[in-house]
Amino acid sequence: MANPRIVVVGAGAAGIAAASKLYQSGITNVTILEASERFGGRIRTTPLGSAGVVELGAQWCHGEQGNVVHELASGFPGLLKSSVAAEKIVLVRSNGQRVDPDVYERLMAMSEELVDSEERDEFEGSLGEFFTGKYWEKLDTEESFRDVERALAEQFLVYYHNYNRGYNAYDTWYEVAAQETDSYEPAEGNQALAWTGPKGFSTILDILSGNYPGSRLTPVPLEQLTQFNESVTNIEWHETPAHTVIVTTEIGSCYDVDHVIVTVPLGVLKEAYRTLFTPPIPSINQNAIEGICFGTLNKAFLLFDTPIPEQLGNVLHMLWYENDLKTLRESKHCWAEAVATFSLVDGQPNVLCAWLNGPEGRQAEQLPDDTIREGLLHLLSIFANNIHFGKVQAILRSNWSSNRLFRGSYSSRSITTERMQTGAKYLAYPFMDAMNTPRVLMAGEATSHVHYGTVQGAIESGQREAQRLIDMYK
Repeated sequence: MANPRIVVVGAGAAGIAAASKLYQSGITNVTILEASERFGGRIRTTPLGSAGVVELGAQWCHGEQGNVVHELASGFPGLLKSSVAAEKIVLVRSNGQRVDPDVYERLMAMSEELVDSEERDEFEGSLGEFFTGKYWEKLDTEESFRDVERALAEQFLVYYHNYNRGYNAYDTWYEVAAQETDSYEPAEGNQALAWTGPKGFSTILDILSGNYPGSRLTPVPLEQLTQFNESVTNIEWHETPAHTVIVTTEIGSCYDVDHVIVTVPLGVLKEAYRTLFTPPIPSINQNAIEGICFGTLNKAFLLFDTPIPEQLGNVLHMLWYENDLKTLRESKHCWAEAVATFSLVDGQPNVLCAWLNGPEGRQAEQLPDDTIREGLLHLLSIFANNIHFGKVQAILRSNWSSNRLFRGSYSSRSITTERMQTGAKYLAYPFMDAMNTPRVLMAGEATSHVHYGTVQGAIESGQREAQRLIDMYK
C-alpha cells in the first residue's frame, strides 16, 4: 500500500479514530495537529479530589448493540457498568414535595412515546408545537391521567423540555422541526453505562490506538504523531490534481500533504470556516455548517467533605412552581435556572454534579466559581431543604461554549437545518479535486447522520474517512 502524507486536524475521538485506523492499516505517514495540550477533545476525564475522576465532557456509553464504543470496550471485561444515574430518579417540586414515582413513570413513558411517534414525522411545525399539543390532548382525554393535577402536569412539561434541551443540546424545542432529515438511531441496551478505572472515558482513546494493556491492535505511537498547541489557521486545497494541500498553523508551521482529515467541532467550523479554507469550501458543506445546530450542555461538580446523603436519590430533577421561579429570576441566582438536574457521580461518593443548559447555562460560564457554588447550594436549600450536606471542598466545571477550541458541546438539528435541506451527510462530503480525489475529508460527531452528538458517532466518522483513504490506496 502507498504511504501518502496525511494530516489529521484534532486529537479528539474522531481524530484518534482516523489516525489509528490509518496507521494500523499501514498508512503511517500521519501527523495529528492538536490545538490544545492534550488528547481527547470533548472527552475530558479530569481528577477531582483524592478519590478519583469526573467527566467534564462525554460521560456514558449509550447502548450496547451496534455501538462501536461498547464493542471496543467489551473486549476488556469490567470497563463498563450501569451508572448510578440509571436508578433512584426523583422529581422534587420547589415546595420540597416529591412527585409520586408512579405518576412520573407514566408521564415519562407517554412523553417518550410522543417524541418517537410516527405522528411526529407527519407534523409540519416545530417539535415544541407538536409535543405540547399532543401532551395536553392526552392528559385531557385519557382516563389514565385523570389523577394528575394540572399544576404538576405543567411543571412536568417544563421539566421534560429542560431534559430534552440538555440531552439534545438545543435552547428550545420550538427551534427544532418535528420532522427531521437526520434521524438519530439509539443503540439498543443500557443508555447509561459508566466507565470504571482511573482514566474514565479517556480509556477509549487507548483502546482505539492499540495502547490498552492486552490489546491485539497494532499500537499507534500517538505521542510521536501528534503536534500539540498547533492551532490550524488555514487549509489551502485546490481542485487541480497536481497540487498538494498546504496546512498552516497559528505559530507559523506549514505542512505540505496529500490529504487532510478535519475533525474540529462544528462550533469551530461555524466561527472559522470562511477563513479556514482556501479557496472557499463547496456550498453543500457551507450550508451544512450554517444549518446544523451546535448547542451547549455544561456540568458543575461540587466536592463535599462527606458522602452525598442517600435520601437525596441518585438523580434529582427540579420542578418549579411559577411564583418560586419568578423569585429566582429576580434574585442574584437568576442564572441558576440553567440547572435542571443534580446527579450522583459514579465512583465519587462525595461529588454532586449539576447539569446546566440553555442561554442561562452559557451565561453561567462567565461567572466566578464562588458565585456558581453559592447558587448551587441555594438550589439544594430549596429542593433538598431537609437533607444535610457536608462542606464544599472544591468546585470543577466545564465552559464548552466560551472555549475557542469548541464553541459548544455537540450538534443537534433545528428548523433551520430542515429549511436549508441540509444535514450530516452534506457536512461529511469531502472536498474533491478535478480527478475526484478527496483532498479535504470531514469527520466528527456532527458528520454522523444517525449517531450525531455522541462519541460513538465521532469514532465512526473518523474510521469512515480513514477507510475512504485506505480503499483509495489499496
